[in-house]
Amino acid sequence: MKTTPLNGNNPHDTLIVTSEKDPHILDYFTIVARHRRAVIIFTIVCSALVLGYSYLIPQTFEAEVTVLPPEKQAGVGNLMSFLAGSSALDLMKSQENPALDLFRNVLESRMLSEEVMKDPRVHRYFATFDSSKLGMSAMILNATTSEALRNGMMTVSVSLPTHWLPKQPEIDSAKAISAHLANTYVNELDKFNRYRLTTTAHNTRVFVEAAYRERMHSLDSVYASFQAFQEEHKTIALPEQLTSTVQAAAMLNAQVQQLEVQLGVEEQEMNPNSNRIEFLKGQLEGARESLKKYDNGTIGEYSLALKSVPELSRRFANFTREIKLLEQVSAYLRQQLEQERINEQRDLPSLQVLDQALPPTRKASPKRLVMLILGGIVGFALSLFYVSIRTFFIRLRTNPDEHRKFLGFTRSLRKGTRALASTNGESQVVSRVNS
Repeated sequence: MKTTPLNGNNPHDTLIVTSEKDPHILDYFTIVARHRRAVIIFTIVCSALVLGYSYLIPQTFEAEVTVLPPEKQAGVGNLMSFLAGSSALDLMKSQENPALDLFRNVLESRMLSEEVMKDPRVHRYFATFDSSKLGMSAMILNATTSEALRNGMMTVSVSLPTHWLPKQPEIDSAKAISAHLANTYVNELDKFNRYRLTTTAHNTRVFVEAAYRERMHSLDSVYASFQAFQEEHKTIALPEQLTSTVQAAAMLNAQVQQLEVQLGVEEQEMNPNSNRIEFLKGQLEGARESLKKYDNGTIGEYSLALKSVPELSRRFANFTREIKLLEQVSAYLRQQLEQERINEQRDLPSLQVLDQALPPTRKASPKRLVMLILGGIVGFALSLFYVSIRTFFIRLRTNPDEHRKFLGFTRSLRKGTRALASTNGESQVVSRVNS
């Protein structure tokens, strides 16, 4: 290995030349070390440019609010919850709480963004970017994100950008508006949810009220018919065993009636092919099958078959059973009607804000330290590229073999496979001259 000065006695232009083998990696490190001044200058200049660029680009500020959605409530969708037994428990377990998914879909809707856009502060800020209604709505949607947490809570985050080369008043405005927009989003979501609950309670109240009036009318008719039957046949009571059978059958019949009412309510609010509707239909079919067993006496060892009792007792039992089931259904519908009247009139917050959004103290982007580090890395890489290119061209000027190889490479780029024939011809000429 030997060193060859290229430009007089300048040590920085000294080239390490190896004639017998490829250069060692330490040779490259030596070249970089001799050009360390250029490497340092490239790194510092590139870092300074990136740092200066970070002060020109828009700054982003993020505010976050944490919300606790309401717990799932039974309401009208759980008409059988007052009944004891495993069937009621299974019905309760089959329900799911769709509040988080519903709220996320509402937050991502253009309808809610247009409601938020009506706020004067929000409208003034976004109008500086895009004054059109569609443009401002799209910017608000892009700036807002929501995330459902595993603990049942939900976060709503708002990231607002500034203009290029922002001044301090604009930065302060972006901080304040980001928190205001997040809180406004939650308030509008609460208004929408309250309106939805009130509308649902109104529709349910109308349905339950009609069903209650129909059952009361049926109960009055059965009372009148039963009174006429007692006066005609002088009947007062039934045997104790038959009475217990009638009561059990009446409760099961009441369950069938309540399931039918429940199915009617759910079909108004849910998809007919949903798992909930299929579950209720299965419950209703099972209750009807059990009710048939009371008629043929297969429900239990000590139960009477209602179709086998004397005609008079059977008619008496039918009246008693009809009255009992209508009384139970009417009592439940009355209770549910009062509950839905309360739900229709109340106007309470449906969301609980745990952590209200506050103006952020730090910007979310750009990360100047990260950009400074990346700028230094890019500058260092560019300096290595500069040193490599400079060394390469110096080698071409001082080393004939390297220069000939480079000319052969450029000739191959221009001529392709024809360059091989040209090279062979030149080699033959050189051989003849040497001989």
